[in-house]
Amino acid sequence: MLKAVLFDLDDTLFDHRHSSRAALSVLQNEYPLEIGNVNMDELEAANLDILNTVHIEVLAGKLTTDQAREKRFGILLAEYGIAHSSEKLRDIAVRYRSKYQSSWRAVPGAKALLSGLHDRGLKTAIISNNLVEEQMDKLEHIGLLDLLDSTTISEEAGFAKPDARIFEIALDRLACKPGEAIMIGDAWENDIIGARNADIAAIWYNCYLTESPDKSVPEIRSLEDSAGLIRLLSSF
Repeated sequence: MLKAVLFDLDDTLFDHRHSSRAALSVLQNEYPLEIGNVNMDELEAANLDILNTVHIEVLAGKLTTDQAREKRFGILLAEYGIAHSSEKLRDIAVRYRSKYQSSWRAVPGAKALLSGLHDRGLKTAIISNNLVEEQMDKLEHIGLLDLLDSTTISEEAGFAKPDARIFEIALDRLACKPGEAIMIGDAWENDIIGARNADIAAIWYNCYLTESPDKSVPEIRSLEDSAGLIRLLSSF
């Protein structure tokens, strides 16, 4: 019997993509000739690719989030042939961060979904690869914190997805067995493969509308049809 639904946070319940795209406009405005007319999808993809690489160093404690942001933009600007000083990178990183935070919001449908799951007696939890303060700030700001029964974040857990141990910690906190939970997340390796590593069923939230690596894994592209998603969950 299903007892709990586990969620990733960034780009699953928290609309990182919305905030990131809003904040990338800072770079376009700063360098109108070089990237002002670059398609936002292209700029977003380049930024995301670098972010995923640099974020590993943050999780390993090799870089602070501020240092990682500056490193990311240094690499990104270099890809477009833009010379920059350390001072300029710090300035851009600060303005990007400000715009990013001011654009924070929940993924459309997230609140209704969490409320609907609770109404049906299901527990809800977050499993996230990031720093505790950052993720808790997001959850509180977007109004989801009180709709969660548990949060498991890699910094405090000591393990990161796709390591099965972070999933096991989350299950222990919910007093659930692997067969009593489902994982929903956007990152194939971290969320879907990670859940499999822990013998947990998974649903892929394909928010970037890319090709599925495995058609046998159920896929959703929106959280707004909460009733439909709850019906899907009931089939497990």
